[in-house]
Amino acid sequence: MTTTTRNREQIEERKVLAKVLKTVIKRRLTAPVLFTLESCKPLSFLASQTLIVFEPIIRTVLSVADYEVFARAIGERDNIEWMIRQLEMVEERQAFWGDRAGRSSNGT
Repeated sequence: MTTTTRNREQIEERKVLAKVLKTVIKRRLTAPVLFTLESCKPLSFLASQTLIVFEPIIRTVLSVADYEVFARAIGERDNIEWMIRQLEMVEERQAFWGDRAGRSSNGT
């Protein structure tokens, strides 16, 4: 696999992972998902088991094609780390700004 091909795959994976993370954040599931990701990180070879935990959320957000990309992406330790960093950034913003994180002062 060439570097360019891997870069394209990683961009596609991150887009799909971002869809899942948006749903996790919207449903206020960041804490349990962070716990699950951190728990599974040392056992990245068992990443397929993680899909069982995420499947109800994932199926509501992703198409069949995107689910296949997600399944591939979750097996990469770098992607697990990326997801953890994204969720931690959201948690930090929400801790600092409260529920109004990312919204203007008029509530939009």
